[in-house]
Amino acid sequence: MKSCFFIPVFNQINEFPLVLAELREKPLSCNTILIVNNGSDDGSEKLIRESGFPYLDLAVNRGVGYSNALAIEWALEKGYDIFGSMAGNGKMLPSEMHRLIDPIIEGEVDYVTGSRFLPGGASPNLPLFRKFSIPLVNIFLFFLSGKLLTDFSCGYRCFSLDIVRRAQFDLQEPWMHTYSMEYYLYAKVIYSKEFRCIEVPVTMRYPLKGMQYSKISGVKDWWAMLKPWIIARFDGKNFN
Repeated sequence: MKSCFFIPVFNQINEFPLVLAELREKPLSCNTILIVNNGSDDGSEKLIRESGFPYLDLAVNRGVGYSNALAIEWALEKGYDIFGSMAGNGKMLPSEMHRLIDPIIEGEVDYVTGSRFLPGGASPNLPLFRKFSIPLVNIFLFFLSGKLLTDFSCGYRCFSLDIVRRAQFDLQEPWMHTYSMEYYLYAKVIYSKEFRCIEVPVTMRYPLKGMQYSKISGVKDWWAMLKPWIIARFDGKNFN
């Protein structure tokens, strides 16, 4: 099965060199790394263009959801079977990619997402706000979906592209252009009961200081992550 992992990058000149170094450190579990430059102007764009990896170059940042959907379209056009995503800020380990890909290749599941809270996972220097807020949101989502997640917000994920081929909804709707797109698709997979979905332990590293650990901040961004779960639950759009 042919697999592609997507990495979005927006002005991460301090963090992205670590990601590139780790991608080159040892053979990867996926066939292709696709980098999307989300309108960077801090030097990250130069690193991307000279990285040797396939990339999509956006003149302006239209949101990580937009670039995610664009990368999925690219993977579909190129005939990939599996699509994954990881952050461009160094929080996730390329060496753990096999944990997400292998269950799909082996035919065990259709959708895999990482969890820093499962046994075998880790989250060094995890901010206190996230330590307490993520479990609370997990409980809220249990009442919506009936599935108890351990880490709803982990962006290290991987899934069979047959899920997207069967989707009767558009992942490029403007309201999904921020953080909403990936959570809407994830929610649809869980609500549908048609796909096998699991969490696997992963590491999420947080710096003590100096490097930006996330571009998610404030009520607006957290709402962009939660709103899709509500919309997906009640909009009636499904899979064929």
